[in-house]
Amino acid sequence: MRYPAHSPRVTLFPFLSVLLSTMGVLAFLSISFLLVFPKDADSTSTSKSIKFEWFGAPEYVKPIFIRCYSDRVVYYNLFENQDYTLTLENLLNQVQGENLELLSYLIQLFQLNTNIKKQFGKNEYYPLLLVYPDGVLTSELLMVVIEKIGNLNFGLEPMLPNWKVPYQSLNSEE
Repeated sequence: MRYPAHSPRVTLFPFLSVLLSTMGVLAFLSISFLLVFPKDADSTSTSKSIKFEWFGAPEYVKPIFIRCYSDRVVYYNLFENQDYTLTLENLLNQVQGENLELLSYLIQLFQLNTNIKKQFGKNEYYPLLLVYPDGVLTSELLMVVIEKIGNLNFGLEPMLPNWKVPYQSLNSEE
């Protein structure tokens, strides 16, 4: 009597099922993206106003936007309720210790946050550096100024060149 020869078989079923599942998920995602994003979403000629939403941050934390460009820093002073533009040359002078306008403003902000922490329930202000593509060097210099103040928390947010972000004032309810 002859026994059938057992040759090793390789089954492709697990590989094919994973491949088909992956292709199905990718097809679903691509169709979803086509339906969610409008057709003119890739046009960069129009400027858009962006509102930041803070996911995971406490409700009492409010951002203070400091825009960093290649030749200037634009920020809103909460205490004087006024916009300020600081040129790169003035920022370099402040890094070297001359004319400490921005540093004194950030120290006031730090003191305000310290007082707010003592009285729970009020807004805590958080400097958020909006770094545009040509403003990376400016943001680095600004971080040197901010690091002169101990324990002042701040954040960085990369921005596209055509994005504009509105400022918040001290009395705003946003």
